[in-house]
Amino acid sequence: MKLNTNLLIGAALVGGGAYYAYKKGFFGKGKKESPEKVIDENQQVIDKVAKEQTAVKTASTTASNVTKIVTALNSITNANSYKGKVAYIQSDLGVAVDGIAGDQTNKAYNAKYGLDKGNISEANVDYYKSKLQQGLTLVKQGQVAKQTSGVAIVNALKNGGSIRFLKAVNAQNFVLNKATNSYAATGTNLLFNSGAVLSSSWRAIDRGAGFVLIYKAGATTLQQVPVNAIVVV
Repeated sequence: MKLNTNLLIGAALVGGGAYYAYKKGFFGKGKKESPEKVIDENQQVIDKVAKEQTAVKTASTTASNVTKIVTALNSITNANSYKGKVAYIQSDLGVAVDGIAGDQTNKAYNAKYGLDKGNISEANVDYYKSKLQQGLTLVKQGQVAKQTSGVAIVNALKNGGSIRFLKAVNAQNFVLNKATNSYAATGTNLLFNSGAVLSSSWRAIDRGAGFVLIYKAGATTLQQVPVNAIVVV
């Protein structure tokens, strides 16, 4: 059966879709029908193939865009990504900036700040970045260890000074047991973030054994914190 010229022109408009339909034998297939019916049936095939081609193209474009977004999120140019944080650390250390915490980066960091939580990884990169931002080099950490004591913390807050947390501490809450004049744990905790600064509106009690009780002036609940987690500023 010879196809109508208008039908062939319409088929050409959908390019490969029409050719595909033709190769499959959809055009003019089956028993003889009226020209109008054949044109309508063939046009339906053309439309269906064109729609499927559009869907495939859309899906491909979407997948490509998702890949680009994921790549951008994990790039060293994204300051909030793991690679971006490693690149920030590398810039401070003066090593190659590639966002990969390899042997060179870890050795350089350990020499300057100390790898007290193991090699740099996604689990500890924020901690190591924080040490860098606070300038807690090994030299400074050594000085802090010698200078900070329970008495120094008590006196600093009492005399209008401030203290800063060197690391995050999930401190136990205590209350004074007036009957025994001792402090009892309440079973609850209060989190102090690394880098948090407490001013003279706070007070401290030296408990000995490497701990102090700190509390907001006027509060009845006190938080027990290890002395080595705090530095006087």
